[in-house]
Amino acid sequence: MMNKQELATGFKSGGEKWVLGLAITLTYVLMIFGNVVTTTGSGLACPDWPLCYGTVNPPKEISVWIEWGHRLIGGTTGIFILASAFLIWKKASSALKFFLKIAVGLILLAVLLGGAIIIVDAPLLDSVLRITVVSSHIIVATVIFTTMIVAYYSVSSGTSAGRRNYQLGLFALVYLQIVLGIIVRYSRSSMACPDWPLCQGSLLPPLFTPEVMLHYTHRLVAYTVFFITLWDLVRTVRAGDNYQRSAVTFGLVLLQASIGIGIIQSQMFLPLLVLHGAVGFLFLGWVAYLGAPFIAPAQVASES
Repeated sequence: MMNKQELATGFKSGGEKWVLGLAITLTYVLMIFGNVVTTTGSGLACPDWPLCYGTVNPPKEISVWIEWGHRLIGGTTGIFILASAFLIWKKASSALKFFLKIAVGLILLAVLLGGAIIIVDAPLLDSVLRITVVSSHIIVATVIFTTMIVAYYSVSSGTSAGRRNYQLGLFALVYLQIVLGIIVRYSRSSMACPDWPLCQGSLLPPLFTPEVMLHYTHRLVAYTVFFITLWDLVRTVRAGDNYQRSAVTFGLVLLQASIGIGIIQSQMFLPLLVLHGAVGFLFLGWVAYLGAPFIAPAQVASES
């Protein structure tokens, strides 16, 4: 007889969980590495695809191996995602199967978008098509990342309906912020507001260009996330509730905000750009973890 968690997820042993957990970790590392590729301008260091200079052992240059390393990590991540889905499938609940289908299906899309970046990045470097393809590539990766987390933690926590609304709302807001941040980065809008806390010396800058509009909207959503998570922390502390998760959430918001401000003040210091992406993806994973019980409520899988 399986216990409640086993019935909900379909897991009978820890082996499958380890494979799925490793797939999640590799996906996170892959997204960070993709950010390093962009930050260092290594995206076209390998001029062909899927090989690099027509070989699996390209020239020993830093930029080449940053890009080639990104591809190798991507291939390894895909293998682990497919392996976890294969190992889990027969014992998975319908909810878990749904999220595994999304993750596996999006792997192919991510691979195709990765190849398309090489094709469109050089001749169409500043076009809307390039921005769309490159942004879509990392957005698809975030969907895979959050989907795998939800699949892993799809066990109901039994918290209150009010908590449910907050966690789902926060997840939606943070995901919107991540998508906006990706578009800001790849549309080269990061310095459209070159000052802080103002934007072009004003509380409400002229929103005549897409770059300023994107950057300013990104800031407004960030302020919203900041005040909502601060309110939740104050509320849980005053109520005497278990506030540790709220404290971690607000701590990540503070850290991410500090890095974002540092990027503006330092005029896009490259290590801060990489760190901003890493913390942002970590925060997305954290709120996906907190919201997972409500995104995929526990379902009983048939016993075997």
